[in-house]
Amino acid sequence: MSIINLSGKCEEKEIRLNTYSVLIHEHPLFNSGGRKPYDFNAATVFFRSPDKTISIASEKDYPQSGKLLIFDTDLLCGTNFGKQIKNYTFFKYKPESESLHVSTAELKTIYNCLDNINYELQWGIDKFSATIISNKIELLLNYCCRFYERQFITRHDAFDETYDTLRNEIDDYMLNGKIHKMGMPCTCCFSRKLNLSSAYINDLIKHESGKDFPDYLQTRRIEIAKHMIIANNKSDAYIALALGFGGVQNFTKLFWQITGMTTEEYRR
Repeated sequence: MSIINLSGKCEEKEIRLNTYSVLIHEHPLFNSGGRKPYDFNAATVFFRSPDKTISIASEKDYPQSGKLLIFDTDLLCGTNFGKQIKNYTFFKYKPESESLHVSTAELKTIYNCLDNINYELQWGIDKFSATIISNKIELLLNYCCRFYERQFITRHDAFDETYDTLRNEIDDYMLNGKIHKMGMPCTCCFSRKLNLSSAYINDLIKHESGKDFPDYLQTRRIEIAKHMIIANNKSDAYIALALGFGGVQNFTKLFWQITGMTTEEYRR
């Protein structure tokens, strides 16, 4: 692993690494990483998983400034952090539109974490090094999770529109027979239309609804079923077929689990 200071001159504009990367660009331009007017602007943080290209080019009107943390997957072997790394979904976000935009205070926290990591690197290597360093990286990423949660909140109004669009796309998928023919959709079915990564869509749904994407789909499917029961007076058999439940029993069982009542009780 290494921490690279980006303030020096570099002829490379992009690099491709087989490591995890956390790239901090200070003084981002307005559209850097999809930054909006309501986002903080002290720095933009990009996260890349192994074998992904990262841009380290300086902006035309700004000097190069920032840091790059890289760490190999071998460092994670045998550590608790290695088991948890998959939970940091922002490594799968699109860098051009879903990056983290931090305040001055948040940037200071990130740099403090990097300083602590660097101190450990200077200490030397012994049998404790991998565990201690991985713990310090995990702390850094946990802070980034906190800052992303804050960003979801500050972007709430803008996300309302995206959330409504996604819900409409999901309802359209179910009502137009796609779910009957193709089964339950995954986030990738909607990522291209929304110009968002699958990981970002799932995290947005979880933030807005408190549910993972599969659970949210089931809830929406039952909401549509309730409308079919009341407004269209459709039978359980019709709904089970139209919404791809694979049988009346599967539909009525899920309906009871989510609503706490049977379909007949709901009709009454």
